[in-house]
Amino acid sequence: MNMKAISACLVVLVSITVLLGSHPSIFAAEEASSIMCDNGVVNIGDMEATVQDTCGEPNSQGMNEWVYNFGPDQPVYTLIFKEGQLIKILEDEWGS
Repeated sequence: MNMKAISACLVVLVSITVLLGSHPSIFAAEEASSIMCDNGVVNIGDMEATVQDTCGEPNSQGMNEWVYNFGPDQPVYTLIFKEGQLIKILEDEWGS
């Protein structure tokens, strides 16, 4: 490896170290079996309509993925759907 390649690798390693040091949970999404919303609890297996009735409109929505950010005192939840049914809940970094 030449010096330019070694230098580029070091920059990447230092960047990752700084990123992980200041946000240790950035890559540590955990699976959850349910989440509590204003109108009740949402569980794995619930249908999209039930989730929307219970939690309201998501903050963002992609294909088969809804994201709920309930504020700075709660984690961000990513809900994954398959054929309209909730199959996975990921609890991630704190909201804003």
